[in-house]
Amino acid sequence: MAKGRVVLYEQPRTPARPVYTGRARRRRRRRGVRRLLFALAALVVASAVGYVLWYTHPARQSALEDPERSQVEGELTADGGSTGAAATAVTGDGAIVVAIDPGHGGVNPNIGAEDYGSEANGLRESEVTLATARALYDLLAADDRFAPVLTADGSQYLKPSERGAAAQAAGAQLLLSIHLNYDSGSSTSGFECYAAPPNLSTNGDSVRFGQLLADSFSEMGLRLRGTNGVRYLYYDQNDNKQIYESTDTTVRWDPTFTVLSSCGCPAILCEEGFITSPSDMALLSGDGGCQAAAQRYYDCICAYFSLN
Repeated sequence: MAKGRVVLYEQPRTPARPVYTGRARRRRRRRGVRRLLFALAALVVASAVGYVLWYTHPARQSALEDPERSQVEGELTADGGSTGAAATAVTGDGAIVVAIDPGHGGVNPNIGAEDYGSEANGLRESEVTLATARALYDLLAADDRFAPVLTADGSQYLKPSERGAAAQAAGAQLLLSIHLNYDSGSSTSGFECYAAPPNLSTNGDSVRFGQLLADSFSEMGLRLRGTNGVRYLYYDQNDNKQIYESTDTTVRWDPTFTVLSSCGCPAILCEEGFITSPSDMALLSGDGGCQAAAQRYYDCICAYFSLN
């Protein structure tokens, strides 16, 4: 029995139907609306809590994590390099996977024509870069310590993100993207390469590889552009290019070359010379020039992995 109450049990009977006045009816309607709003609010809160628990679950977070963009405390060294050594992805037989990305090539559906890249003096960038990439591929394939991968073969157009994805799917430990520069005048010349920038965990190893390349191509006879030939490139909100030297370790979050940020490994985009410069092309084009450049790349890759 309820405390303080007297409950009488009697034969149940059908209660009389209440009569509501206009004011009572409005009060009843308002109570119903309040109950409905309260139920909806409770449902929204429950859904939000459930989503947070699901989203922050460790398994979910590991699936979402982008290793290139994570900048946890202590991940970068004082000079902007990564604290870890080069990536360790290898093939089943222990060979080091190197991704070679020949710039341009294939019919670009956006322009409805072949993507030759830059053109000058009877040369096409896509043809020079593909010949160099194939020569490098052959050098690496002949060395059983390596398992080279071409991200493109010139037969079809592939976006930079697709090239980066191909390198990542192959388990690439290093990516080299080969390009040629262009200028309206023939006097502009020189070598420069672009490393994965400081906001990516692959920055330190990318810069190290880039410096090996810059030193080697300087010995070949190409002048170095910028401070030391190794630079960073970003795109601003208007898609304009912003170039900084690799000595500038400021962490910026503007986009860089997509192939560098999507491959999942240390990476360099190399503008090995100007297609508009006769002196550069004398060193880099033709069968001899492409083979010579490929040999430089091969030697630098061996040095990067501390191989004889």
